[in-house]
This record gives sequence, C-alpha cells and structure tokens, in this order.
Amino acid sequence: MMKTVAINSSLTVIGGGVSGVCAALSAARAGIQTILVHNRPVLGGNSSSEIRVWMRGATGAGNIFSEEMGVLGFLKMRNLYENPEFNVIFWDEILLDAVLGEKNIRLFLNTNVEQVVCGGGRICQVEGVQQASEIRYIFRSSYFIDATGDGMIGAEAGVPYRIGDLPYTPENQQKTAELLSCSILYFIKDSKKPVKFAAPQYAYDMDYVETLINKGGRIISEKQTGSDCWWFEYGGLCNTITEIQEIGLELKKLVLGVWNYIKNSGKYPEAETRTLEWIGSIPGKRESRRMMTEYELTMEDILKQRRFEDGAFYGGWYMDFHPAGGLNSEEESCVQIPVNVYTLPLRCLFSRSIPNLFFAGRNIGTRQEAFASARIMNTCALSGQAAAALAAECMKETCSPAELEEGQIEEIVQNLLREDMFIPGKRNADPLDLGQKASVSASSEYKLRAEPSDRTMRLTEESFVVVPFSREGAVKILLEAEADTKLEIELYEADLPNRLCPGARVSQQAVPVSKGENWAEISFSGMKPGKFGLIYIKENEILSLRLNRIRNPGILCGRKNSSDYKDPCVEWEDETLYAVSNLSDGYARPYGGVHIWCSQNEEKPWVLLEWERPVRFEEVRLYLDPDLSMEIPSSCAGRWDEKHKFTIRKGMPPQLVKGFSIEYYRDGSWMHFSTVKENYQRMAVVKRETAVEAEKVRITVEETWGDLRAQIYQVRIY
Repeated sequence: MMKTVAINSSLTVIGGGVSGVCAALSAARAGIQTILVHNRPVLGGNSSSEIRVWMRGATGAGNIFSEEMGVLGFLKMRNLYENPEFNVIFWDEILLDAVLGEKNIRLFLNTNVEQVVCGGGRICQVEGVQQASEIRYIFRSSYFIDATGDGMIGAEAGVPYRIGDLPYTPENQQKTAELLSCSILYFIKDSKKPVKFAAPQYAYDMDYVETLINKGGRIISEKQTGSDCWWFEYGGLCNTITEIQEIGLELKKLVLGVWNYIKNSGKYPEAETRTLEWIGSIPGKRESRRMMTEYELTMEDILKQRRFEDGAFYGGWYMDFHPAGGLNSEEESCVQIPVNVYTLPLRCLFSRSIPNLFFAGRNIGTRQEAFASARIMNTCALSGQAAAALAAECMKETCSPAELEEGQIEEIVQNLLREDMFIPGKRNADPLDLGQKASVSASSEYKLRAEPSDRTMRLTEESFVVVPFSREGAVKILLEAEADTKLEIELYEADLPNRLCPGARVSQQAVPVSKGENWAEISFSGMKPGKFGLIYIKENEILSLRLNRIRNPGILCGRKNSSDYKDPCVEWEDETLYAVSNLSDGYARPYGGVHIWCSQNEEKPWVLLEWERPVRFEEVRLYLDPDLSMEIPSSCAGRWDEKHKFTIRKGMPPQLVKGFSIEYYRDGSWMHFSTVKENYQRMAVVKRETAVEAEKVRITVEETWGDLRAQIYQVRIY
C-alpha cells in the first residue's frame, strides 16, 4: 500500500543532473534548507555513468583562460585530484559525496515528480513517487528550481515554452519541430584475444547500416569509444519527451547494428580482439522544451557578446548544430561555429507567470540558435549556481525575481563572484570584503623572463601567440629560420582570446626574418590597453617558434586547431604584469589582462595585507591558478578522436598552491590563524569558528604542485 510523506523545506530542486546538483550545493552553502529530487539512482544526468557524455564548455571550444569554475569548479578540481583517470564511475561518487556532505540538503533518488500543485499563481508543492519504496512524497517549499531538462515543472505549472523555436500552443502541437537528436554511446576494450559478436535479431542488418555511414562526416572506426560515438543520433524529428522509449529502442537497433558491422563485415580486421565493455540504455537527450522566460538569449547576443546588467554566468561552447535527421540525414553530422565567451542574464532563469519558480540547465530561456551553444553541460551547471543565488536573494527579500531592484541584482552578482563564478566584465565590489580595503605588499614580484629552451614549435600550420597588452609598445618573439623569410601575422584584440574566433582585427604585419635564430618584433600599435593580443601566425614551413623553459602566466602559444598549448619565448616589458597590486584589482582570473600576483623563485613567498585600524575577520579566501586554459572533464574514455581537440591533464597543475599558512598580527605579535597542507581547490576557503582581530594578515605559500613560484589571483577576507 502506497505511503504518503510530506516534507517541508525552503527550496526544492527537481532534477539531479549537473545543473540541479550545482543549484542544490550552492543553495545549501548559502544556508538554505534544500531538497534535491532526482528520478534516477545516480546523480549527474547526461554526465553520469548511465549515459556517459563527458562535460565540456568554453575552453573546449577554443576559448583561452575560460575553464568554468564556481561550484562546478569545486567538483571538477576534486575529480582531478581524486579521479585523475577521469573514470565515469568515480564521477558519480564525487557528485554523491558532495551532496551527502552538505547538512542543508536532503536527497531523494529514484523519485519521479509527476504532479505540480499551484495556488494563488504560485507553486505550493510537487508530488512524486519513489521507485521500489512505495512512498509518495509531497515536497512543499517557498521556492522551486526546475532542473529537469525537459522543463516538466514549468510546463505543468503553466509557464509558456517552446518546442524548437515555436511557442507551444494547442494549434501547433502537431507540427513537427526540428530538434537536436538523442544519442546512445558505447565503450569498447581490447581483450587481446579474438572475441566473437552475435548481433541480437532486433539490430539493423549490415546492408542497412552501410547506407547510413561514411556520409556527412560519419566515419566508422573500430577504435571509436565513449564520446567518439556522439553521432549515433536519432529522434530530432520525434517528440523527445513522449516518444523517448521509441527513440531509445531505435538507437539500440542502430548502435548494435553499427557494432555488428564493425565486427562482422570483414572491413575492420583490428576489431577482432575488441568487444563492447558497456552500452547505454538511456538516450542522452539534447533538446526538448525551452521555457519562455523574462528574457530569451538570442544568437545575436552571443555573436555580439552583449553584456547584461543582470549578467550572472557565461557560455562559450560552439553554436553546435546537428541535423534533426541524425544518422538518417545526408547533411554534415554537425556544424560548429566558434564563439567568444558571452554572458547570460538572470532573466533567462525565471518567468513572472510563476514567481516562485526558477529554471536551470537546458530548459532555460534561449532561442533555438542560441540554445545550440548554451545547452552544453558546463554552461548548464553554471546556470544552476546562478538560479540558486537568485532564489536566495528572493528569499531574503521575500519577493519575486521580477520585483528585484538594481541594488539587489548587484548583490546577487557580488555573491556569485565571491563563490568563484566568472561573469565577463564584472569585478569584485563586495563591501564586506576586507581584502579590498587593505594595502598589499609581497616578498617579491616576478618579472617576465625569456629563457630559451632547446624545444621549438614548427610553424607548419596556422599558429598563434597570446600576450596581455597594457601599454603601447612591441612584443618580441624568438624564432628559428632555416633560410631568410618573412613572418606574416595578423594581430587581434579581445577581452579573452579564442584561438578559433580571435576577436577584433587590429593590424596585418610582415616581419623580415634572417636565417638562424632571430627576435621578431611585432608592433601592438592600435591596440587598446586592457586587452589580450592574439597574434595569428601564417603557416611557414621553414620557421619555428622557440619555446621557453618556464611558464610566463597569461602568455602561451599553440596551433589554431589544437588545444595543446605551449610557452613561447617572448620579450615584453611590463613591470606591473605580475605585481602584488593585482590581488586587489577586483578580478580573480584573466580578463583583459592577467590579474595575478606571481612571486620570484624563493623559499616561502608571502603576501601581506595591512589596515590603518584593526579589523575583525573569520574567513580567508584565496583564488588560485588551476590552469584555466585546460579542460577538466567529468569523465574520459581511454582514447578520443582528434576531432574533439581535447588535451588531457597529466596530474595536478604545477602552478596551483598546495600548502599555505595564514598568520595575523595583533598587539605586537604574529598569531597562527590556519595551515593548509593538501589544497587541491582553485578557491581555497579557510574559516574559523570565532572571529579574530588583526592589524595585518600574512599568507605564506609553503608548497605548490610543482612550480617554484607562488601564484595567486585574489585574496578576500571576511
């Protein structure tokens, strides 16, 4: 007999994919009693071990210094530390452990919410049944976050929505919208001995499979595994909600038919020893409903990098279009248009029609062309953190999101920045941050150094160099030429560089280069200070770029079509590039400049914060360098196709601070505040139960993960 249990909380988050997890964690850390309801046995949605799509975002689409942090960054850095092989099984556990570790979260797995009860224009409660327990739960809250992906809560509550780019109405519900299809992936392994495969009778035969493959870039390989199989697509011409079972079965027919073709067609001899290690049973869904929110992000917003007063998070993945016909289509399997990092506003997260409901994930308010970029999981995760911050402010002010005033929106922005959300163009202006009010000094300041190594990068394809620009002048790069030639470059400027979408063009230059080793001078004339310069270098088979022995923060080079970045040997005179004053300039990561303090090579470098009068504080936050130009995936198969343009990390970033101590000065003596010995987070937070009073605070870096210098973006004190 079904038992009914009613549970009250301040906030209920429905959906335990990465957007829902980040929303719940963010709300719980803000002190909000939160319920997280998920209809599957594991958290993570498409990134979980049930579906196994790896998480990607702005950095994976060519944006430099753009890896997503915040609550997602906390999860990713823990994954990098505890799960360096990026095993998807352990990613499940990273998420579960983080949720169970928050005292303000109550988790309900295997619980499918199927009813939404409204009254007085608001949601009063949602109701769902937990599989196998025979319990019907009633969740009553002041506010709700719909992170279901399909926007089920919003749709049931009467919030208008789109299917494709059409507003859903009874009149057009029969029209076939063209959507992004669903996928089922498989993982393979080499058994080192012959393995037979007998296809199930329902799988498509080899003759039919042969009509589908090797067109539109759909090239079969016996080595493809994991997310290499993203193009196993179907369902874009179906209803991806009501017909999801049929879509899943059709995908199984297709996928097992493809594997049968690989194993038994005789065209892939290396497949003899390979076998399926895992195959998905749940389709990874790309698109269904999108809610018609207060503002819907457009393609023009993305391409023009529009800045919003209520900008709260960001995206940067390609506008990534797939044909609705999936494997049955004659079109290219995907068309990816690179974009620069762009901002999404809070207004994409709510509709005034239901004032106590927020949206997170792929169901937020975007037009379909913008959705092609904003749907990517890293961006969805950031939307969850932003939705929780919006809900927290509405709770504090006891108002609806549409009623928030300018100052309250700014408070949300500052709260997000404090929790390590990057919002393009926004800087720290938190009135509670004592670090902003201190004078800052350091044991030393690193000056950019050219230390040529014996390694080079041949310019056999289009390449680039990134340099931060703060004043008029010229940068020199060290080259090696096999004969007299010319270095042909195009100079671009951007707030954040993108190797595929370089920004605004400044100039075109041709620099003579003599045979042998040469310093080539590139003029930055015409560039605006406070920008990054991206130097595009045209292919030249007799030229090589000399690489540096040490990393200069904010300066890197690479090839246009590769994410494997290197350290160029450059000369650029800027005495303030790594100055300690960067710690309090308001930026906690690169944007229009490096914004980092870097010490010289020395034993135990330190920074000192001093106030004119004693201050009371209980918390110190350090914003560190995890190498924001390298992706940190949720999971990764044993191999991946080069088309992904993915470079895997090999251990913890050497420049990340590992161990540090904090002291405070009071009544003529230095006192111990805290010591951290095994930090692996980008944002290191140290908090004491009781506040202390101090005239000075000294932070000493005891150890990094490999670099001999200390590097810190920002210090906050509360």
